[in-house]
Amino acid sequence: MNRTLTIAFVTLAFLTLLSRSAVGQLNQLQHICSLYFSPEYITDGQEYFAQLKPDQKVEFRTTFFGDNTYRIVACTNLRRSDVIFSVYDTEKNLLFTNANYNNSPYWDFRFSSSVTCIIQVDVQNQKFTPGYVMLLIGYKP
Repeated sequence: MNRTLTIAFVTLAFLTLLSRSAVGQLNQLQHICSLYFSPEYITDGQEYFAQLKPDQKVEFRTTFFGDNTYRIVACTNLRRSDVIFSVYDTEKNLLFTNANYNNSPYWDFRFSSSVTCIIQVDVQNQKFTPGYVMLLIGYKP
């Protein structure tokens, strides 16, 4: 009985530390991303947050509504991390990539009609170790 209780306690302590680490990284990423997210934009309310390893890509899906101006901000725990984000339609046609614009950490878009998109994120930095990547997406009212 004592062994089972000890194992349960150690497991709970480990999970608590792990969740605090993830929450700490999430808060750090939100702070870094917010540096590029000006107050005139309202967040879409979604969390685009994923674990990423070097040489790995992650994809997020979202819908952009017509006649709105959107801002996408991409960041990692490194301030200048060369995050490459590419926006595709659902047929995988490339609509935009920040790689063509010196890997800008944010970009503003305006869509004339509603479109569902896939946003692919990749980190091109030798200093990037396995960690988290975050996107903030907002729109101007």
